[in-house]
Amino acid sequence: MNQEQTLFRKMMSQKIVDNKLSPRSLRSSRGFKILIILGTIVICGLFFIVHLDEQVEDNNKFKLIPGYVWSGQSINADFTYPIYKSNNDYQSELLVARTATPLVFLLDQTKDGVLIEIVNKISDSLKTITIESNKNLDAPISDKVLQEFLSLSPSQRQNELQKLRRVLASFIDDIYRNGFVNVNLEKINHSEITAKVPPNREFPLLKSGLNDRGSYLTKLRQFVASELPKTSPIAFEILSKYSQPNLVYSEELTEKAKQIAEKSVPKTSGIVRENEIVIKKGDVLTKEIIPRIRSYQTSRQMRSDESVTALSILGSLGHSTVIYSILLLYIFFIRKKIFADNFQIVILSASLVLVSLMAWITVEISSSFPIEYLIFLPAFSMLTAIIFDSRTAFYATVTMALMIAGIRGNDYGTGTAMLFAGTLGAYTVRDIQSRTQMFRSIFYIFIGLAFATVMFGLERSLDIYILGSRVLFSLVNAALAPIITFGALFIIERVSSVSTDLRIKEYDNLNHPLLLKMNETAPGTYQHTLAVALLAERCAQAIGANPLLSKVGTYFHDIGKMAKAEYFTENQMEMGNKHDLLQPKKSAATIREHIVDGIELARQYKLPERLIDFIPMHHGTSLIKHFYAKALEAAHEKGLEVNENDYRYPGPKPNSKETAILMICDSAEAISRIENMDNDSIKAKINDTIEDKILDGQFDNSNLTFEDVRKIKDTIFKNIIAKSHKRTSYKEMPQAENN
Repeated sequence: MNQEQTLFRKMMSQKIVDNKLSPRSLRSSRGFKILIILGTIVICGLFFIVHLDEQVEDNNKFKLIPGYVWSGQSINADFTYPIYKSNNDYQSELLVARTATPLVFLLDQTKDGVLIEIVNKISDSLKTITIESNKNLDAPISDKVLQEFLSLSPSQRQNELQKLRRVLASFIDDIYRNGFVNVNLEKINHSEITAKVPPNREFPLLKSGLNDRGSYLTKLRQFVASELPKTSPIAFEILSKYSQPNLVYSEELTEKAKQIAEKSVPKTSGIVRENEIVIKKGDVLTKEIIPRIRSYQTSRQMRSDESVTALSILGSLGHSTVIYSILLLYIFFIRKKIFADNFQIVILSASLVLVSLMAWITVEISSSFPIEYLIFLPAFSMLTAIIFDSRTAFYATVTMALMIAGIRGNDYGTGTAMLFAGTLGAYTVRDIQSRTQMFRSIFYIFIGLAFATVMFGLERSLDIYILGSRVLFSLVNAALAPIITFGALFIIERVSSVSTDLRIKEYDNLNHPLLLKMNETAPGTYQHTLAVALLAERCAQAIGANPLLSKVGTYFHDIGKMAKAEYFTENQMEMGNKHDLLQPKKSAATIREHIVDGIELARQYKLPERLIDFIPMHHGTSLIKHFYAKALEAAHEKGLEVNENDYRYPGPKPNSKETAILMICDSAEAISRIENMDNDSIKAKINDTIEDKILDGQFDNSNLTFEDVRKIKDTIFKNIIAKSHKRTSYKEMPQAENN
């Protein structure tokens, strides 16, 4: 029964280790990796050729900015084509055409005649009126005004009425000939209006001659006061009551007139003859030359049966492949761990696709603002630096910047500015220890974008307003970059096993429950852990590895010993060695189990995978020499064979400099505690142990160089000797003699 339990325990132990070490099928699947790579190439390639607007100005072939030098080959027109206006210029001219269109009024040519008839009718009534019959008068004349009129003699009344008819007829004719409108003149923003006479006759009228209700009454009051001093009250009251505008504003006809004006705006500004030189290589792009080049490209596309051909699709996919390959080749040859993990490839590829999408959007949206400076490449550069490392972030930044430049039509200026700012952003978070440190990147990203923008602008003599707007948008980009990085980082850390230094920093705490429990149940192991952690941190600093990861990983590397603390020498204080009662094979199995127990405990406390790696890798597949030697000795006496694999740790070997450092420091610290060994003996023993591990292939996957190993040994020797130095024995004060 005990043998069955031992066998079952051994099988489960190996299963736990294998599960820890073996990547998930999807994360290591070669097919899925190929799918990720092909998907990224296709999506980014489509951004080069797919456009919502067929007349999009910034096309894939040309990036035309005033002040740039034309670096392409000279272009000769191989056909005659029109010079198309830019979309912004054309829209501006349409707006001008609409704005310049005069308001349209319908002209009623009967209004003046009707008013004259009313004046004649009322004047006829006034000829026979008396004080007694004035109530029968059908006219808007007040009693006071009528009394003044009746105070005149009959002959005066007759003369004044004849004069009133003649003078008012002239006034009415003048007013209606110039135009009497039914709207306030202040609402007419043009120097003239259009008077339309049904069915289809129209002519212009100057605004300066028009009258609205207010100006009409003013002119009427002044006119009758000077021309009809005796009957001015009667004349004013008649005309103010019965006069009506002869020009009525028509919103419908005005809108039609504006539409006609828009249609009259030409989309072209000239033509280029066949064989005419469009531009020569080395010429400076000007506002006059740029439309000629754009029109040439547009005309070539219009003459083609298909704007997107099989060759253009193939070329675009090849374009994105070349750029993407810069990053792929780097991680394939230099960062094999990243290339082996599909999830990490997804992070890099998704960043590239998102940046490419933003670049594509800035092409599709026609805006007078420099929205290309809202492509948040610096945020993704920072994210890459935090998750991976600054070198990977640099290659990713180069790839993203080139993709931006390509999608935006060889936009060297924007691509270079993003590359510079992204590089600064990545290096500012290289040694990040706190999430708040990301916000210092605002300054560096802004400086990077603004400096590049201003320098390029000065080179091309850009307008100060354009430069100012670009700098402002650069500030917005810089301000939002840390927020975007923090949000993306939070999501990635929660949905995956990716652990950044920021998350590892959260475990740099000796009050963590696991460490407190270790101090209580395995105090010797706890003290050993602290000593090794200090040593590992200093060794990591010496060779340029990650000191934080080395230290924190060391904190938890021996937590599995808590399950059977009494079986480990450092915890056997004032007690016998329990291994004296066990067979060597059983002792080796017991020692091996602290790896499995450690992984189980780490998973139970949800430690990050980067920390769990230290548990199996700090021994790798090393041989448990003490018990292997005892087994060989016993087997020799009995003539039996010993299986070496029964005395090796389950592995795997260290796969990083940090885990390799722990393997060395763990052994070195243990050696330094051996009794009765002087410093030279300790150095020799440590050196032999390291040499044995090198020959055993324990560091084959760790990227450690011989120079790194030398620096690690020097650091260990210096720190261990300093720790084990002996103090001088000082004299005691002499006892006072008794008298």
